[in-house]
Amino acid sequence: MKKIIYSVSIFLTLLGLNSCQDWLDADSKSVFTEESTFSNVDFASKAVFGIYQTFTTGDSYGYYYPFTKIDSDIEFTFSANEGAKNQLAHYAGTPGSKKLEEMWNALYFAIERANLCIDNLPLSPIWEGADSKEAHRLYGEAVTLRALAYYELIHTWGDVPFSIKSTQAGDDYNLPKTDRDEIYEYLIEDLKNVEQYVPWLSETRTVERVNKGFVKGLRARMAMAYAGYSLRNGTLETKRGAKSGEYYEIARQESKELIESGQHQLNPDFENIFRTIHTYSMDLTYGEILFEIALGRTDASIFASRVGMAFWSGDTKYGGGGGGSVSVPPTYYYSFDRNDKRRDVSVGLYNYADSKYPSQQRLISNNGRAFTPNKWRKSWMNPLMGGDLASNRNSGLNFPIMRYTDVVLIFAEAENEINGPTKDAKEALAMVRKRAFPQELWDEKVDAYIESISSDKESFFNAIVDERAWEFGGGELVRKNDLIRWNLLGSKINEMREECMKLVNDDASYATIVPDYIFWRHIDEEQIEILNPDYRLPATSIEGYTRSAWLPLMSSSNKRRLQEDLAIVANGLDVQKNNYLYPIANNIITASNGVLTNDQIPQ
Repeated sequence: MKKIIYSVSIFLTLLGLNSCQDWLDADSKSVFTEESTFSNVDFASKAVFGIYQTFTTGDSYGYYYPFTKIDSDIEFTFSANEGAKNQLAHYAGTPGSKKLEEMWNALYFAIERANLCIDNLPLSPIWEGADSKEAHRLYGEAVTLRALAYYELIHTWGDVPFSIKSTQAGDDYNLPKTDRDEIYEYLIEDLKNVEQYVPWLSETRTVERVNKGFVKGLRARMAMAYAGYSLRNGTLETKRGAKSGEYYEIARQESKELIESGQHQLNPDFENIFRTIHTYSMDLTYGEILFEIALGRTDASIFASRVGMAFWSGDTKYGGGGGGSVSVPPTYYYSFDRNDKRRDVSVGLYNYADSKYPSQQRLISNNGRAFTPNKWRKSWMNPLMGGDLASNRNSGLNFPIMRYTDVVLIFAEAENEINGPTKDAKEALAMVRKRAFPQELWDEKVDAYIESISSDKESFFNAIVDERAWEFGGGELVRKNDLIRWNLLGSKINEMREECMKLVNDDASYATIVPDYIFWRHIDEEQIEILNPDYRLPATSIEGYTRSAWLPLMSSSNKRRLQEDLAIVANGLDVQKNNYLYPIANNIITASNGVLTNDQIPQ
């Protein structure tokens, strides 16, 4: 039976796609058959662009879904459970959550669109002949986006229904769950098969479409997830994938090939990676970012609007305020080496949140709640959200799905897992640390440091755990999935809580790096200078500087408040049960006619 595909149907949207990219724009209200949709490159391209569009909605990467990635040891929200997004952050989502239902549907919507393209492209007239290269590229993009959607489904719900064919009349819509190992095995092989079809970034010239580097990077990331730990449906055990050793090797080989290709490099300026995103442009010089979800200037984006530096909501210069909904612990700031250039990009001691001083940097308050992930800042946006957009709370900043640095550290981790801290593993870690420190400090902060943590596999692994926190913390929302696959989620969150209270109680272990007073001053009408962010000075006056009591001098009431706030973080997570997976929504369970259950939720 031939299906008719309308531009607003469940299968394919070719109309009115709101994006900052022309290639996501379409303006046709025609009716298409499958045959006509894939009869030429233009129509087929629009079909594939429709898959991309599903990832931009508020139910996907646009707004709500990222809150499922937040509560970890370095990124979380102190807000109580009321409200859908806070429940999601705190592992407290319920089967009655409308947002969980919408997120599930959005990801399966993407999969259905991808399956439609994957089924039809090889049968289309453009698969052979003059347009074959572009047709194969589109096919590879569809396969990759389908894999990305399933990756997110598995990390959120565990085992899920798995379909690799588009829906046909007469199909049974109520598919049972498939074991995630089986899904991963199929998709990881599927990605390998399409690598040859997708061009490198140097040819695509955009990070808003899938390129070969991202295909390889996603394959490595999925292999690491398979090889790592996860909570299993039914048995509720937390264990590795059935063929973990084999999949560590796949991750090692895939990341090694990408590194050796020379197609991607680390941007030598860490801050510039994120500043570039704030200008609604992309850096193609180094290829640090492998893939971004493309959004439009006023689209809902979690970055800067929720995740990021705090701004006063009434400040018209920066457009409706923003940031501050997500916090980081003070221990994260003080975990960095003071010479690490990533620290002040990722987290800092000032914000723009004081309503008495619009558009001015001010020292953050000393109650321990005001540290934020600062890779996202409305002050970096260019153009700013002033003028006609003064009340706009959205930022439209793209969601960076993966950076090349991730691949480099995946290689170091997988190599260490298989062979121990070899020369190759150490060189990969050194590559990342060399960017983090001035060259004159490489002997100490790179070479000597790496030798000091390379005595055995466990020590090197622990260093990777730390390095990935320093590299990806501050708002990239990578940490939670890392902790899950390492089986460190609960223990690291508990450790963070304990260390925060040690810090504010002036434990001796923090005495040399956490000042009791901060001395700061304005260097112009907007910016401040902080004299001693990470060392103590005598508690006397310094001419020209304001002295502010800092964390060790926190009042007893604020200490109590901080402890209460920290108890909210991941308050739905039972460390013994490791219940990080979310329930499938009631409406989806009901519609499945008894096929689906929440067998991933410990009782």
